[in-house]
This record gives sequence, C-alpha cells and structure tokens, in this order.
Amino acid sequence: MTSDKSPEDASHSWLSLVLVATQLILMVLIMFAGPFWPTHWSPQGTMVLGGVIGLWAFLAMGLRNLRAFPEIPQHGWLVVHGPYRWVRRPMYTSVLVITLAWTVEHPLPFRVVLWVGLVVTLWVKLRYEESLLMERFPEYDNYRRHIKRLIPFVW
Repeated sequence: MTSDKSPEDASHSWLSLVLVATQLILMVLIMFAGPFWPTHWSPQGTMVLGGVIGLWAFLAMGLRNLRAFPEIPQHGWLVVHGPYRWVRRPMYTSVLVITLAWTVEHPLPFRVVLWVGLVVTLWVKLRYEESLLMERFPEYDNYRRHIKRLIPFVW
C-alpha cells in the first residue's frame, strides 16, 4: 500500500523519533551534569570550535533544508559546499565536539557514559539518514565515497 502524502506530510518513522528524542535527552543530560561554561581554556576553545562548525553547517544548509529528523524534506537538496566539502555530517560533528568539551571539563563516569551513548545514537542516526540520502540522491554515493563522515581525512 502506498501513501499519497508527500514525504514532508508523512509522519516520522518510529526509529527517527527514538533517535532524535534520545539525542536530545543525552545532550541535555550532558549539558546539565556539570557547569554550563567550562572554566579551562582547552574545553572552552573546543566548545567554540564546535559552535563555529555548527554555525557554518547551518549557514551552508540553509533554513529550508534544515531538519532535526533524518527524513529528507520534499523540497530538500543535497548540500556539498561549506563544511560539507570536508565532512558529510558537520552538524553531528558540532554536537559531538561541544558535548565532548563538557565531558572533558568534568569527566564524571556518568557524563562519559552519556557521551558514549550520544556517539552511538548519532552513529545510528547517521547511518539511517545516509540510507535515505542514497535513495533520494543518486549522486550521494559518489559524494559518500570521497568525503569522510565526521572527521576530515580520518572518519
């Protein structure tokens, strides 16, 4: 049975809802498990770097293409400029870098476990989102083979 609804009108999959909810919960728990702004220069710089990456990705993505859920909007397009020339998921990189700064500033076991959980959650979300991008954009496969996921030239 097929739906007459456009992808934008369709509800999000249960996997998408679980992944986004888990991501947000883990981010909030990491953020509030210690001081909001790190007191040492290294985590502060790391946090600023993550913010710059996120802002750059946001500007490159544009409001019409921006989404928290992995599903691709009907009007969406493949973004390969800005930080997307260096990594396929710079917003994920931004989230991981910022939350890593909080985690490193006060590496409580609880916080470390939360951060590892966030890495796993974003890894699953990334894989799911990339499967959707492969279906929607035939050129994504070539892009995927040449650009690393989260860390330029590494991974």
